[in-house]
Amino acid sequence: MPKVSVVTSVHNGETYLKECVDSILNQTFKDFEYIILNNGSTDRTAEILNKFTDSRLKIVHQDNLGIAMSLNKGVKLSRSNIIARLDADDYSFPQRLERQVTFMEQHPEIVVCGSRFKELVGENTFNQSIRFIETDQAIRKSMSLFNPFSHSAIIFRRKAFLESGGYNYRYKYAQDYDLWVRILNFGEAQILKEKLGVVRMSSQSESNKNVRKLKIEGLQIRCKAFLQFGGNRKQFLYYTLKSLIGLIFPSKTHLNR
Repeated sequence: MPKVSVVTSVHNGETYLKECVDSILNQTFKDFEYIILNNGSTDRTAEILNKFTDSRLKIVHQDNLGIAMSLNKGVKLSRSNIIARLDADDYSFPQRLERQVTFMEQHPEIVVCGSRFKELVGENTFNQSIRFIETDQAIRKSMSLFNPFSHSAIIFRRKAFLESGGYNYRYKYAQDYDLWVRILNFGEAQILKEKLGVVRMSSQSESNKNVRKLKIEGLQIRCKAFLQFGGNRKQFLYYTLKSLIGLIFPSKTHLNR
């Protein structure tokens, strides 16, 4: 049984898919399986995937199930107790799995672990725009203000994922944020100081094309997090008001929720 299963769901991701897959196949940590779900792509995604021959790859071609259902399927297909996520337009640095798997093995109380990351805008990389939060206590307090995790920098325990119910189909754009709120009922969280991957900030991404819907879902999840974890009431009202203003006067780009 591999130590970790990496799960990617891709829909029409021909542009950046090879870079994404190569970043996992070239990890310093070798004991993994990589489950890639081709989620109803109509571009060259299937052709690109079928060229890979690495035995650690498990490629599934399927109809478009939607991102939440596709990811739930990928986790259920996994054979590992630890799951790492990576979106098809992002990529991981070579030491990512080594650092995160080692951390999870050394800290059994942690059920979800993120890391710092870089943001790629066009050809230029920048430090993450989301405020860095490290410890479990600080993460819980921040959940009612914003999502402190990058979905492509996450590793979590399969058991806690299944016990939490997995990704909720109700959320089309903030299903990860909602999952972190629920999975924290089953253990602690940590975000590593190291930058372990790159998140592509593209105007063509689903989150950027659906900013309004994403903000609405984010508001719902923030309220749920505030009721669950508590937090600073003034800060919660400030962030809520900021999001509401963003709905009325939308900006052209989206960097975080």
